[in-house]
Amino acid sequence: MIEQIEKELPSSERKIADYVLQNPSAPLFMTMTELSAAAGSSPAIVVRLCKRLNVDGYSDFKIRLSREVFSKEGKDEEPEKVMENFYDSGLNTKDLIIQYIKFTSKNLANLESVLDPKTVDAAADVIYKANTVLLLGQGSAEVILSDLQYKLARLGKNVIYSKDVNLQIAQSYSMTEDMVAFGISYFGEDQLVNQAAKAVKDSNGKLITLTKIGHNHLSRLGDVKLQIPASGYEFRTGSTLTRILQIFVTDVLYSAVLGKMSEEEKAAVLRRWNFSVTHS
Repeated sequence: MIEQIEKELPSSERKIADYVLQNPSAPLFMTMTELSAAAGSSPAIVVRLCKRLNVDGYSDFKIRLSREVFSKEGKDEEPEKVMENFYDSGLNTKDLIIQYIKFTSKNLANLESVLDPKTVDAAADVIYKANTVLLLGQGSAEVILSDLQYKLARLGKNVIYSKDVNLQIAQSYSMTEDMVAFGISYFGEDQLVNQAAKAVKDSNGKLITLTKIGHNHLSRLGDVKLQIPASGYEFRTGSTLTRILQIFVTDVLYSAVLGKMSEEEKAAVLRRWNFSVTHS
């Protein structure tokens, strides 16, 4: 969780982060004051770090940290070592596949400590209550948004999605009470996507965001902030891992929305599913 954003932290928060990374189990048995003292910092900085991690206070931070600590027990190879092997020029294709699977598995495991169930449930509730969903994003996010468009249509939602981000901006100024916007940007710093998100907020619309963990412009605009781990290898893996994590989150979100539906609504979803299968 913390290692995902350690390099982006200001020096004051990095002191807390370094202590937690060096002593991952210790904070589980500490108060906020004790942790800040042990790290040579202050409780206010701990609170600031919790906000940056998008956790609901210090107690939630300890719960999320405990999941991460105990999920790592008994695991023999760290993601960084896997990636060192992954980029070894001597790897043959078979080993390349094995290392890629290992690295992907490690990062999927990291998702457990980053993706907050309460946040997923909040996003699912907003989507379930909305009649129309406006999708925002461009570039590598287009694959995820196209898939999400199909998922939401299957759930009976009116979906507005154009690959033209300038059109997305124009549509964002037409938000109504029965609409929600869903914006995807890994770094959260795409100027045009953020402009569309800002238009949603200017129209008093609701916004769900999906970005990497940590502070960024898009997540700051979001009413519900979904986050995925930061792999640190986006350039070298061609964003493949990012897309896997994003589509995993949207799959979970689809199932969460489906779980809120009545039996009658689920029957309608099944009819739409059967139709799509028989005509594909």
